[in-house]
Amino acid sequence: MFGCTYRRAVLLRRPSVPVQCLSRRSSFAGLTGAALLTIAAAVSIGAGSAPQQQQQIRQAQAQQQLQQAALQHQKQQTAQMGTVSKPLGGARTSQDELVDYLIRSKLVKSARVADALRAVDRGKYVNTAYASRTDAYQDHPLAIGEGQTISAPHMHAICLELLEPHLTPAARVLDVGSGSGYLAAAMAKMVAPDGFVLGVDKVPELVVRSRASLQAANPELLAAQGGHELLRITHGNALSDMLASEAPFAAIHVGAAADELHQVLLDKLAAGGRMVIPVGPHYSYQVDIILLSVYMCMLAGARGAHAHPCGPHYSYQVLMAVDKDASGHVTTQALMDVGYVPLTRPSEYEDGSLL
Repeated sequence: MFGCTYRRAVLLRRPSVPVQCLSRRSSFAGLTGAALLTIAAAVSIGAGSAPQQQQQIRQAQAQQQLQQAALQHQKQQTAQMGTVSKPLGGARTSQDELVDYLIRSKLVKSARVADALRAVDRGKYVNTAYASRTDAYQDHPLAIGEGQTISAPHMHAICLELLEPHLTPAARVLDVGSGSGYLAAAMAKMVAPDGFVLGVDKVPELVVRSRASLQAANPELLAAQGGHELLRITHGNALSDMLASEAPFAAIHVGAAADELHQVLLDKLAAGGRMVIPVGPHYSYQVDIILLSVYMCMLAGARGAHAHPCGPHYSYQVLMAVDKDASGHVTTQALMDVGYVPLTRPSEYEDGSLL
């Protein structure tokens, strides 16, 4: 389950991949790049021995370099991923148009993923108290209530493609943070008629609402097929012992950022299976800290000094593919930088404090 009411798009390090919008406002949220630069400059004043006038000139040069880099970054993303919405031609108005966009953007590559997404209408899973049906077909997250969101379509497409070889017609699938139920429904389409998808969400109101959406939009997924249950959405915390009686899953999708690879999830990944999970520090202020660090680093470099560390920063979240081979050996692959809300333990609030 990803996101909350406030959304901000932040470009991170790797322009060749789409970046999920961030979820939480932080102490720096709402500040522009120029404002962050001003903060960085203010913090760094006095750190060097150069006269203040020379510092201001170098700061202006650093700001210009940053603006040029940001523009180039944006151009690269536009060229590789396409624009977020249809340029000047009006908004997309149907699920088919949305899937066509994802195919053109080379995010949806397989026919099975395309078919599943066409069969599950995102417009029927949004909360109309927060977004319209037309909003549902644009490539951005949307609020669904309870401080949470339905993730951007490009993230759903990426995760489905990563899991596609494991979403076979007889597979068992776990969706941690199932939120609106939309992605769980798409995965259920891919594993039908003999598979099983278990969606877990810690917000009881979302569980009730997602079940209602499924009943209205895709009731065939909730009905018994072949004498077994195809899709179930349940309330709980996947890091508790609620999965203890469940058999392993061939595919696991986690829609919230884990601060570690939790053993309880690794234990439930079947041999030969794959888990897609964002891993990294909790809370979106981390990205603002990265940006502030970059500004301060560039300013320090412009002064010819190193008042702030300029080495690699590892405080961002990374979407990871976790694979378990037939012998139980686990390997991980970092795929792209992302920003998700926290995957909390049963003993934690989302701000990191203990219950």
